[in-house]
Amino acid sequence: MRNMNFDVISGRKIRFALVGCGRIANNHFGSLEKHADRAELVDVCDVDPAALQAAVERTGARGHSNLTDMLAITNADIIVLTTPSGLHPSQSIECSEAGF
Repeated sequence: MRNMNFDVISGRKIRFALVGCGRIANNHFGSLEKHADRAELVDVCDVDPAALQAAVERTGARGHSNLTDMLAITNADIIVLTTPSGLHPSQSIECSEAGF
C-alpha cells in the first residue's frame, strides 16, 4: 500500500492518471494540456484498445489495458475516473485501497 501521509506538492508538476479514454476524456485531456506548466498526464487506461491507443498518441502517457495493472506502477498523484458512472464505485474503492 502507498504512503497515506500526503505532502503539499511543490517544485514539480502534479501528476495525473486517467481511466476511461472515451468521449468525455477529451475534455480532461484539453484541460491538462491547457495547464501543462503545472500538470502532467502520466498514465491512461482503457479496455478498448483503439481508445487507449488514441489517448496514448494524443498525450504521450503510458497506456494500460486495466486499472489494477496501472495502479501497481503509476506514480500519479491523482486518478481521474472518466468511465461510465456505474463503474465509479468499484473503481474508486480500488483506487483508495491502492493508496489514491
